[in-house]
Amino acid sequence: MNLTRLIPIVMTAALFFTACEDNGGGDENGPGDNEVWMENTAYNPQQLSVDIGATVTWINKDGVDHTVTSGEGLFDSGNISAGGTFEYTFDSAGTYNYGCTIHPDMSGSINVGSSSGNGGNGDDDY
Repeated sequence: MNLTRLIPIVMTAALFFTACEDNGGGDENGPGDNEVWMENTAYNPQQLSVDIGATVTWINKDGVDHTVTSGEGLFDSGNISAGGTFEYTFDSAGTYNYGCTIHPDMSGSINVGSSSGNGGNGDDDY
């Protein structure tokens, strides 16, 4: 095999293996650690457990706007356009419910550490 034919094959293989590299974030198979995707007018995952001090990132994978609005009034992302993100750091243990103000059927919850802390109690809407 001559060198001119070998170079495109090597380049293609290098690109393939670089694209398949796992960096710990989400990919086409689903969200990464501490990530929630907004897709198909739902939060994925709908329930997420994280450690105290963790930052959760919501990523809008839909073609329409969504919000991430705390039932406890702790955070409100405002409208998140397609491809946009929102982050929130959870500093206290508890269960934090949230939803999308644009799509009332969308809801989710974040369970932080032990539910016996000072955080949300899970009784609020969403």
